[in-house]
Amino acid sequence: MKTAPTTHVIQLGYGKVGAPLVHLAIENRARIERETGVHMQYAAVVRSSSVALGDDLALRAADRGASFDEWTQRAPGMTLDVLDPIFDRFGLPDATRYVLVDVTATAETGPLLLEALGMGIPVVTANKIPLAETPGWFEQARAASQQASTPFRYECTVGGSLPVISTLVDLMTTGDTIQRIVALPSSSLSCILGGFNRGLPLDAAIADAMRRGFAEPNPLTDLAGRDALRKIVILAKTMGLPTSIGDVDQEPLLDQDYPDFDAFQGNGMARLAARLTAARQPGMVTYYVGSTSADGTVTLGLRSFAQASVWGTLEPSENIFLFSTSRFGDLPVVVRGIGGGPILTASGVLADIIKAAQRQI
Repeated sequence: MKTAPTTHVIQLGYGKVGAPLVHLAIENRARIERETGVHMQYAAVVRSSSVALGDDLALRAADRGASFDEWTQRAPGMTLDVLDPIFDRFGLPDATRYVLVDVTATAETGPLLLEALGMGIPVVTANKIPLAETPGWFEQARAASQQASTPFRYECTVGGSLPVISTLVDLMTTGDTIQRIVALPSSSLSCILGGFNRGLPLDAAIADAMRRGFAEPNPLTDLAGRDALRKIVILAKTMGLPTSIGDVDQEPLLDQDYPDFDAFQGNGMARLAARLTAARQPGMVTYYVGSTSADGTVTLGLRSFAQASVWGTLEPSENIFLFSTSRFGDLPVVVRGIGGGPILTASGVLADIIKAAQRQI
């Protein structure tokens, strides 16, 4: 039997998605090779100021058996020289297969990802910030990917493990016209507002989202709606719209900036609860929903829907994306499910790595 060529994974980031990603990739390596022909090994896991070189240390780190003291310290930053010791050990990109994976949450990795695409290294990213917030970055990445015929996959920036970007791209590639996308893209806000729709007090709904791992330790990060905003911008850009963060007609959830969650609790919590109650009429559910239309209109804000509609059937933390197209007419294409959370997001990133590697075989 012919031995599959090795794809060396370079992973940027080792947080709540990065750690389970390493474990999933190595734990399922034999199955992946058997079913897809992709033989995958870790070349490196890169943190902000240290690096773990080689498959063995990556595995032990994922199993919590390697302390960060064992990692090689390096100068802080995510510049191109991060790759030098990796290339020295495993070979240059023209002779070695690599996939560069970004599971950080910083704009700092953006230039490195563009450099990698230009060198012919496939890029997989779950990092929304360069795509949504760095002017021109998304367009540069797509152009570099096309010019070098190199995969650039960013499925997990919007739907986590759900096939949102691939559905959108497939519809457009096969000649359909996207008229409008309506989406509940934030798992954390789905969990909070879904619990509130079901009768939980707002503070209890927030606490439940935190307990289940959908909300950040500081829930104001979620309530600010920045995550949902970035996802709607990425959807609009994928549609081909020249949308930036500032172009979105956003209705904020919070009535003001709060220095911390303690400052929000009390009057801030009560005001938001009253606003949500007023928005939710009898027989309705209310969610924080984004939409992007072919005419360039992009919005994000509270919307109410009939309890008897598909929106009334959503479980707390579930996402939904409805694609209205010319070909499908009055019935939109629907992608729904729980796509967020560390394990599900990591599994979605792993699927993107496999697809990027298959393009190299």
